[in-house]
Amino acid sequence: MIKVKLEKNKQNKIIFKLKIKSIDENNLLFKRAIIEGKKIKGRYNYEIPLRFFVPIFRNINKEELVLDIDSILSYLEFSDFYDEKYYNETEVNINYMKKWREEDCPNIYRVTIDKENYSIKKDVVFKKPIISFDDYEV
Repeated sequence: MIKVKLEKNKQNKIIFKLKIKSIDENNLLFKRAIIEGKKIKGRYNYEIPLRFFVPIFRNINKEELVLDIDSILSYLEFSDFYDEKYYNETEVNINYMKKWREEDCPNIYRVTIDKENYSIKKDVVFKKPIISFDDYEV
């Protein structure tokens, strides 16, 4: 059984917590996530970067997966051009949109988790603006 939880910490950052058995730690799906994450104490074994959430959630057997009752079910995300930095928030705020403009306005996606059938839907919320100068005279 694999337990998953998304929660906010004291700095309002979204944290992806994962509880897996030691047998599953050698699975290639989890190996990279565990290397980049950190081991924690408590109900969950690992705190993993949020960019691994969607691939892990989509590739686990739904019978083995358990989503925590208090988990966040929807968040916004975008990344820079090279997918090196990811920016996540539960709500749009001034600082989030400032980062969006600094990263040349990529598409912002809303990731929504369906709690009943464990599916993920990823929709574009803000599109990159298209600016055309063909209509203007100089």
